[in-house]
Amino acid sequence: MEEFGAYLLANDIVQPAQLLQVDKIESAGTGAMPIYYRLLKSFPELEEVIWRGLADFLQLKLLDIHRLQIDTSLSRILPARLAHEYSIAPVAHRQNRVDIALADPAQFDKCSEYSMLISELPNSNFSAGVTVIPHLAKPSDVGEIIRKVYGIGADSVQEVLDDRPDEYVIEETAGYESTAVVDLTKVQGPGEDVAIIRFVNQLLLEAVKIGASDIHLEPFEEMLRVRYRLDGMLQTEPVPERIKHLEAAIISRLKIMANLDIAEKRLPQDGQIRLSMMGRPIDVRVSVLPTMFGQGLALRLLDKQLTFRQLGNLGIPDDYLRLYREVLRLSHGVVLVTGPTGSGKTTTLYASLNELNIAERKIITVEDPIEYQLEGISQIQVKPTIGLEFSTILRHILRHDPDIVMIGEIRDLETARIAISAAMTGHLVFSTLHTNDAPSAPVRLLEMGLEPYLVSSALEAVIAQRLVRMQCKGCRVPVQETEGFPADELELIRSGCVYDSKGCPVCRHTGYQGRTAIFEMFSLNDEIRQMILKRANAAEIRHAATRMGMRTLRQSGLEKVKAGLSSLSEVYRVAREEMVDMRGVMGEVKEESLKPEA
Repeated sequence: MEEFGAYLLANDIVQPAQLLQVDKIESAGTGAMPIYYRLLKSFPELEEVIWRGLADFLQLKLLDIHRLQIDTSLSRILPARLAHEYSIAPVAHRQNRVDIALADPAQFDKCSEYSMLISELPNSNFSAGVTVIPHLAKPSDVGEIIRKVYGIGADSVQEVLDDRPDEYVIEETAGYESTAVVDLTKVQGPGEDVAIIRFVNQLLLEAVKIGASDIHLEPFEEMLRVRYRLDGMLQTEPVPERIKHLEAAIISRLKIMANLDIAEKRLPQDGQIRLSMMGRPIDVRVSVLPTMFGQGLALRLLDKQLTFRQLGNLGIPDDYLRLYREVLRLSHGVVLVTGPTGSGKTTTLYASLNELNIAERKIITVEDPIEYQLEGISQIQVKPTIGLEFSTILRHILRHDPDIVMIGEIRDLETARIAISAAMTGHLVFSTLHTNDAPSAPVRLLEMGLEPYLVSSALEAVIAQRLVRMQCKGCRVPVQETEGFPADELELIRSGCVYDSKGCPVCRHTGYQGRTAIFEMFSLNDEIRQMILKRANAAEIRHAATRMGMRTLRQSGLEKVKAGLSSLSEVYRVAREEMVDMRGVMGEVKEESLKPEA
């Protein structure tokens, strides 16, 4: 198909230098590969234009998978193993006609063979024969359709299930050799055990590929649900229909990779897996929890090659950033970062330590667990099973004369006392606290049992934060309708542009891609210190901090909306009011119940 190369050049789809590069690939011994696949291999970012050019050249219509309604029942027409083997995906079925998507136009001539394959399959409903209608699609789209129709790792699952009846279960005592680092990219051979290993690998690889932070395997009576957490939101992933029959084998494989006891099914367990994917190190924290219908697994993925963000790249507003850098110059005091789990507190603390990490300073951290290794900083892992708690470690590390101490979390009164004591004896202490907003942090310390004069003297600054999803730039569009939102808050974003996202393949049809942080922050002045001494409540402290210039989380979120980074609905989801007026709700219920029946 060398004419296609000339067509690409004539229409400025590729450059002569790019075509020359793929010609060198051909001369290296891969001449059997069509030119469009050689171009895709060298320039994957050109897939869209290459396949659109291919469709125009062959006078075909390129399949738009976004207009398709993917039906998982199509998996019964063409087995997963054949779909993966021939890189074809069923997209529609009407009577004796099956429409398939394929990326290689050379396969159009094989449709009669595909018809015979489908007709001769066991349990085939096409007694009178079947007609296969091909449609050209991009390779990535074919792969996406296969994933949606059959689920993750369907070819590996079917390889096992086809050889055994539905009641097939792999013995949980089957041995798998555990190694220090599991290489997911190592090519596996045939075999039942290997098929399970391959499925688990595909599960992990897909999560890394899309940038998921967690994988959840949740057993129910008749299904095993797999969900990925992407940008803070859980998304259910398609899995093969009969995956429930292999649940025990899949759970056992993951537990063995994490060096856990596969015979123990009654108690929770925690472990860790070290993965290698194309030489890229990734740590996976594994938590096993016994549930009514089996063992549920939660896997947290930590990419060791992710570069630490600088403070200036966290999304902190300029005025907050200037204030925070002034706080970082202090020689002593406590700095707290608050927020719920998964709000980015650790990222902010690591960025802070990164900025302070110079040869003249000694920095020690106490963490549970250590998520990322910081070069030049001494990091200590808490181990409660042997009595190595936060408080125990803190008593000893102060003898090592650190300048800066980072405590993963203040969980109890003893840890809080030691942190305050360290700050008052000349150390700069960073830690996290679980509160809904910044003004609640000093109140929480007082509720733990700390004396007001200690909190007032040692606490220097508090940051509260949340993560909001950023709108996908590939599918966002300006919107004018903002009804239902308070007028005073809409006034804050009037000079900006409000967007809405419809969803596209880039963002997996969610409308969002990536996250940024919103903040509220205040440093303690004499007024707030006096309020703490008088045990003022969070509302009073919030009022005083607002007069000093603190903006609430919601106001910070509206600034992101004004800048075109996020949406109003996303900000209201993350930074909604934490209090619910029960009297109003109960009043509505009471009034509703008093209405006369029709």
